[in-house]
Amino acid sequence: MRLRTMTAAAAALTVAALGTLGGAAGAAAATAAPQAGWGTDYYAWNDPEDAGGVSVAEMAYKTTSDEYVHGRFRAYGEVLSIWDYHDNDRKSVVRLWVGGSGPAVFYSNGDNTYREKNLSYDEGQTVYIQTCTSDGAGAVCTEKKKVPGRS
Repeated sequence: MRLRTMTAAAAALTVAALGTLGGAAGAAAATAAPQAGWGTDYYAWNDPEDAGGVSVAEMAYKTTSDEYVHGRFRAYGEVLSIWDYHDNDRKSVVRLWVGGSGPAVFYSNGDNTYREKNLSYDEGQTVYIQTCTSDGAGAVCTEKKKVPGRS
């Protein structure tokens, strides 16, 4: 967890420094980063049980506690998983883009829950996900298109 904390702190300092520069460069950098006190992780891997499939996962986590929201699309079986371990009395959100469609929006079952949803998509399509702490103003989200998957 210390590595995540240090990485998030360095990212926050970089964003803060860019923000003081002003202009378009400062504004663009600030919108791409998570809010202060939050970090993000992105994963993609060739799914050994789905020839040509690439599974993808994204997580936003608090750097000062064990709270996080996590979304994963597994290519084998097209299974979407949602972890909501952020106590904010709101459901976390995973947005899913497959091929040229989307986003399809899926909600967790609430704080401190895990949800799994079986889906069905044609093989070989590009998949993107985005995981958010909620659908409200001020929600923390991962970046869409950080790492693509494939159904």
